[in-house]
Amino acid sequence: MRKIISFARRTWLIRTGQIFLASVLALVVTPRLGRGADIDYFTGTDFVGKNRTGIFKTFYINYWKPHRRIDASKWSLEVTGLCQRPGRFSLEELLEIPDRDQESRLKCVECWSARARWSGFSFAEIERRVQPMEDAIGVTFHCADEYVEHLSLETLRHPRTMMVTHMNGVPLTDEHGFPLRVIAPMKYGYKNPKAILKIEFVSQEVWGTWSKIGPYSTDGTILPGTDHPLEYDKQPHRIAGGEITEY
Repeated sequence: MRKIISFARRTWLIRTGQIFLASVLALVVTPRLGRGADIDYFTGTDFVGKNRTGIFKTFYINYWKPHRRIDASKWSLEVTGLCQRPGRFSLEELLEIPDRDQESRLKCVECWSARARWSGFSFAEIERRVQPMEDAIGVTFHCADEYVEHLSLETLRHPRTMMVTHMNGVPLTDEHGFPLRVIAPMKYGYKNPKAILKIEFVSQEVWGTWSKIGPYSTDGTILPGTDHPLEYDKQPHRIAGGEITEY
């Protein structure tokens, strides 16, 4: 688990030894173009993967494939595809974006759910920086575990959808999607990609990993039915569909 010595974003940047770099990068108007797929974002030899034990009994962890932990000093978000200003954004640059918070429940298609407080920024902040073209209708996310997922611009612009860097007051752990993930609480968990490496603006819908291999819709909106929230010992709760706001 990533060690955190302070909840404050500024203190966290100081811990990484890059506060000066963050100040300089905040003045840069044009996103920096970077190298291609040859970048090694990872560190160490241990892997992050599916986990439902210990502290994760109250918020399960699912990954498509185990992956090595991401090195914050190597990582940058690549933004490409149908946009006028493709580029890369470091973690420090993203942390300088004015943040927003919300509490919402993440609902897995496997029937469990868990609630958390999320902090990050609106997808509009990415759009403002890269200026998507008129024929872009959605974004394909490419993740550290080789997971691929697509979300429409309509979903990404929803007021409850967030690009998330913090969970419950601290930076995302590797297990929960460090350094950047999506929270779209009206969608099942498989439509909430995490440990994001690249986002690509596209002109047509792309089938994500789970939609290709399983009986999962490409839309992924939560359906009416029964939920089994972890903090209620998986006792069944009826839900109306869409974002779970009943509890």
